[in-house]
Amino acid sequence: MLRDSSLDLRHPLSRPLNHLALVTAILVMLTSSFDTFLVLTAGGNYRFCQLLVPILALLAALRVKLRGLLPVLGASFLLIWLAFQAIFIPVSEFWPKSAGYCLWLLLNIVMICSFVQLFSDHFETLKILLQGYACSFGVIAAFGIIQFMLPLLGYQAPFITQWWIPNRFARVSGFSYEPSYFATYLIIGFIFIGSLRRKHSKLLPRRAATVLYFSTAAGILVSSSRIGIFFLILDILITNFGVCIRSSRYLLNKSISRAEFHHLCRALLAIGALAVLSVLSFRFLEENPDTALLLLNGTGISDSAAHSVLQRENAFEDTLAVFIEHPVMGQSLGGVSAAIASLHGQTIRTFEDSKEFEGMNVFAEALAASGILGVIPFIAFLVVTVRKPLTLTNLVHPFYASTLRALVRSLVFAWAVLQFNQNLLRPYLWVHIGVLATVYAAALRSLTLAAKQHRAQPPLPEHDIPVAGNVPA
Repeated sequence: MLRDSSLDLRHPLSRPLNHLALVTAILVMLTSSFDTFLVLTAGGNYRFCQLLVPILALLAALRVKLRGLLPVLGASFLLIWLAFQAIFIPVSEFWPKSAGYCLWLLLNIVMICSFVQLFSDHFETLKILLQGYACSFGVIAAFGIIQFMLPLLGYQAPFITQWWIPNRFARVSGFSYEPSYFATYLIIGFIFIGSLRRKHSKLLPRRAATVLYFSTAAGILVSSSRIGIFFLILDILITNFGVCIRSSRYLLNKSISRAEFHHLCRALLAIGALAVLSVLSFRFLEENPDTALLLLNGTGISDSAAHSVLQRENAFEDTLAVFIEHPVMGQSLGGVSAAIASLHGQTIRTFEDSKEFEGMNVFAEALAASGILGVIPFIAFLVVTVRKPLTLTNLVHPFYASTLRALVRSLVFAWAVLQFNQNLLRPYLWVHIGVLATVYAAALRSLTLAAKQHRAQPPLPEHDIPVAGNVPA
């Protein structure tokens, strides 16, 4: 253990309130992908995780009263962007949805700020939060695997929305609307846990990290989401090709260590295994054209129907058309669907009507919702949430550095996946940003406290490095 330099390691809240905050936050993380379960319909839909945010907000307000307000990564840009969305509510042809989306965005911002206030200034609490976050992906992935297995064993599976073979071969969606939503959620956990595992982070025991990593991978595979599987393979390839490139440099310099050589062998083995699986899959599909048409249905590949791709392309074009028609005056996040309906000569009168005209590609959605000026704070928020944490990783303790890199990497992948889907306000995306902002605040605080102690005290021995909590070596 490294020595703590904080003057007061006690959590600002009492133990019962601290436990309440942790339990509430873990429930928020665990239920952040729920679209079909524990949902309150009151005009719009309000997820269970959103209904818990006021509890966190009250506890965070108490903590701020006791210790003062902690800065939140990107909060100023988010609040400016929220202001633009609120200003554009009257522009929308169906303003109740615009108002509801503004409320959703406000809840997301409050949740992020609450996480930072409650969990960033006490290391043990932060560690439990991160462990709960990682395990929440494993729990939901396990539920998805059970969903997949039950019909194969002759039992009815709950919450299944799509089938390859009715009542036998399910397209797993967990508690989400559809498989692609479920896979998008799990890809965040897969990349986050995988990055921690490769860096041998002390956050999770090695065996637990391995179980969670392969559980989330299995969850993505049984979802049969083509987008999810593509990004799973992409992450594996990027990781292992990176190892090969790094190791080849050592080989050229004749300075490769035994550990690095083992990393290279594992990377080559992983790439080779993917190549073999790809060849076997193509051969299987060639020999079973009916199965190939079933699995490729909607993609337009190999003479299969292209409805899935065409729907995404058309929705993306409609979303851009809304921006082109209203480049300055945004339509607000909830108003994009009404504007798309107007392009097709339709009028939205209910929330249910709007589902047929959702936009596509969350960046295009943000552009159409915000206008050319309103999108600037959103872009600034995107840049800040990636650049600042990565810059800090070069200055802080390896525990914080590896966690920040894992969170940023998974965030970048999440944004990439969401270019092929709609709804920028998915709770699990903003929960992830909240966790990232919390770790960033904790790391920044540790750096600040270390600098203060360095100025206030004589130089310490090298083995006695000051940090802001009992951070494991």
